[in-house]
Amino acid sequence: MNNHNQTNGFVRYLYYIFILLLLFFMYGFSDANAGAYIYTEF
Repeated sequence: MNNHNQTNGFVRYLYYIFILLLLFFMYGFSDANAGAYIYTEF
């Protein structure tokens, strides 16, 4: 049972990392002056 919980947590961790990377690549983080980026409003 403990091994199943560790595997589930690891898969969830990879899932969130994948979502974060997908958002970064969608909005582009190489150019800070790219326009509609989440931190340009601040």
